[in-house]
Amino acid sequence: MKRPNTRLMLAAPSSGGRQARFCFAVVVSLTLGCADDSTGSAALPECTGPVTVTVGAGTSPQFSWSPACRLFFVIVEPAASGQDLWSVITEGTNAISSPVLYGTVPPGAQELDPPTPLVAGTAYKVAVARYTGPGPQDGAIIGMQTFTP
Repeated sequence: MKRPNTRLMLAAPSSGGRQARFCFAVVVSLTLGCADDSTGSAALPECTGPVTVTVGAGTSPQFSWSPACRLFFVIVEPAASGQDLWSVITEGTNAISSPVLYGTVPPGAQELDPPTPLVAGTAYKVAVARYTGPGPQDGAIIGMQTFTP
């Protein structure tokens, strides 16, 4: 979640300092409230169409997608084969929000395949899917990216 612009709030004119202290207290509480938002993904819309997947560096990369939305499945496999190296799912619902760190199960998700260590210099692909139903694991791939750590 985007943090509020504290400079604007703190620069507001005051009479006798009382208004400035009030504005500062409001900004501090808003900032602290945004610092650890473990339920913020519920406010995101469900993914309804294609997303652009971005992959971070290293052998434990971070996967993110845009537009910001919730999906139900993330899978990593070698680029040359279909062997699942790691996958997570939220059966029957789009509840996974961006970003996701390789090997770390997102809140509310279950791990279908435990993470296999990624090897530097080897090509992999990550795919993300949205839930379509009617079965709890029925979905459509809406984004994919090939990467080499």
